[in-house]
Amino acid sequence: MTSISDSQATAAPASRSQTIGCFLLLLVGLHLAAGPVVQLSSWRVDPATNHALAEALAWRDGRLTLPGRMHDSALFEGRVYNVFPPLLTLLAYAAVTVGPLLGVAEGQFYAPWYVAMVALPLPLVGYWMFLRVVGRPAWAALFTAIWILATPVLPCLSIAREAGINQVNHLLSQTGLMLIVGSLLGRRSDAPGLVGLVIATWSRPTCILYAIPLFVAAWRDPSPRRTKRITAVCTSVAVSLSFPMALSWAKFGSPFESGYRYIYEGRKDELARRGREALFSTANIPRNAWHMNFELPGWELGSYGIRPTLNAQGASIWFTMPLLAFCLIDVRRWWRVCEERRLMLTTLAVIVGLLLYHNTGYIQPGYYRFSLDFLPAWLAIVASRSVLVPDRLRWILAASAWSMVYFRLVTEMYG
Repeated sequence: MTSISDSQATAAPASRSQTIGCFLLLLVGLHLAAGPVVQLSSWRVDPATNHALAEALAWRDGRLTLPGRMHDSALFEGRVYNVFPPLLTLLAYAAVTVGPLLGVAEGQFYAPWYVAMVALPLPLVGYWMFLRVVGRPAWAALFTAIWILATPVLPCLSIAREAGINQVNHLLSQTGLMLIVGSLLGRRSDAPGLVGLVIATWSRPTCILYAIPLFVAAWRDPSPRRTKRITAVCTSVAVSLSFPMALSWAKFGSPFESGYRYIYEGRKDELARRGREALFSTANIPRNAWHMNFELPGWELGSYGIRPTLNAQGASIWFTMPLLAFCLIDVRRWWRVCEERRLMLTTLAVIVGLLLYHNTGYIQPGYYRFSLDFLPAWLAIVASRSVLVPDRLRWILAASAWSMVYFRLVTEMYG
């Protein structure tokens, strides 16, 4: 079956003015709704707290080791290493290398560049993806706003103000995942997905699983381009894996050693105990499944009004983002479309990996940040099906309004 959705086939082509106009309205709406909590003008990166910038500065000095122990850095054979994926380090290295040539202070990650690399691509790739999937500018703008304002993207943007390494990596991975999903579900174009796979994997290693639907789409192509497409996907996979594995080999003596278990050296807390025993284990499934699906916040009333009491281990995706329930409601519809079925099955494989992981995503008060590893695909499915059901708009708006209010409150409290 074609990868172009039914909604695209039935929608009248949008004019350039409609497409640009809706995008500009989206930017204005995002600025008004998210600007006060995201505060792009306050974004900064400090090498004392950000592993990627500290590692980039070490590279400039000809070292792989960090100058001192940081939270969640690895202690291995008396040396300290960064274990987080390499994309932010590469961006930081480029910034601190080029910066002095343009008048930026030595060793500084110029804040406007940081914003341009991490935050500004989000509305661009989000709008591009949803427009390819639904073919209607207004719907694309609506779902891009939902993705940024009514999901864990919003608190991640707030925490990225201080360059929180986990949250910044999630935001970078969102750019990659949007490119992958748009490539798979939109009008056929491999290049965005192949670039997106590198971006996503170099930000969140679990995203390498999205190579599966990209490879299957190439393998099942009956045209003369089949061999070229397969080669391109394999090249993207090789690039996605080879550089992180080379770094692991240089740091820990094996390309298959991530170094994550070494971040718990010297720690005695419960999380450290689980991590030292096994980074992935079936024993973690009940706890992770509970926080992902069933954990609900409490509520308290005080002089400040009513607000939720939040568990730092996370909260149910169904409670915080009820819009995702349409993925379950529409399962028979998307199952009949091979591209959508492959993508959704891949997200289930990603979810299995997350459930096996020793960490729930802590610290994440009131939300489940690991959902960002599959959220772009799920929202694309919801969007592609919702434009075909006219009566669904009011439910989409109601569910999204709840999530926007909830994530704004959570972000103001803890972001």
